[in-house]
Amino acid sequence: MRIKNQFLLVLHGIMVFVYCAHAQGKLIHSHNDYEQRLPFYQAYSQQLSSIEADIFMTDIADQLLVSHFKEGLSQAPSLEEAYIDPIVSLYQLNNGRAWRESDQYFVLLIDLKTPADPTLGILIKKLSLYPEVFDPVVNPLAVRVVISGSRPPDETFINYPSIISFDGAHFNYTQQQLSRISMISLNFRLYSRWNGEGNLPEDDMKKIKELITASHALGKPIRLWGSPDTPNAWQTFHQMGIDYINTDQPEACAAFFRGMVNK
Repeated sequence: MRIKNQFLLVLHGIMVFVYCAHAQGKLIHSHNDYEQRLPFYQAYSQQLSSIEADIFMTDIADQLLVSHFKEGLSQAPSLEEAYIDPIVSLYQLNNGRAWRESDQYFVLLIDLKTPADPTLGILIKKLSLYPEVFDPVVNPLAVRVVISGSRPPDETFINYPSIISFDGAHFNYTQQQLSRISMISLNFRLYSRWNGEGNLPEDDMKKIKELITASHALGKPIRLWGSPDTPNAWQTFHQMGIDYINTDQPEACAAFFRGMVNK
């Protein structure tokens, strides 16, 4: 049974990249989605590939609140209110799919703003109430919940259930650790100061292409956060082969790529 479970986890890790890259076309990541006018629904209505929620554990037992800063917690919704409940309702409405008559799924990237222990345990407890919605071993079209932020140590990734995977932060993982990683996310500003206007400087482009090559060599899609958020930047990153386009403008970015397809 243990060998079977490990095989399923490895298969899941491989399929996350293959399925996303080939079945969903251009991948768009709604960065800090909870700060949108209508969190979740704006990105969902555009069928975006990835939606980000930052969460804090609080002093109230099992409570997780969605906010970028601790100072905003007094007005913050719970994770259930902002994301889990709407997602579960839509999956039930669509017979176990994210969108009706669609074989696409999306990533819910959860950035832990408080320590993984015990924040991650509380999160897993909440997600486990709905395995048909959040566990890809139970439902191949389930939401992929990817953990970022205050992740546990790399060597413990394999100990967590299939209901979550992890956001990679470097390229030096073991094969076992890689089986639990869904994507590689790096800080664009460590490699370039480009503002998204004009051409990306040649030296910066070389460095970023090396990151793309390294990530793809591991079989993982790459996302660069903190990157310029303009149509010119989206086009540049798309042409370079960056998989997830990071944006705070989910509707505009989706419309931009739809326009490219329709030309």
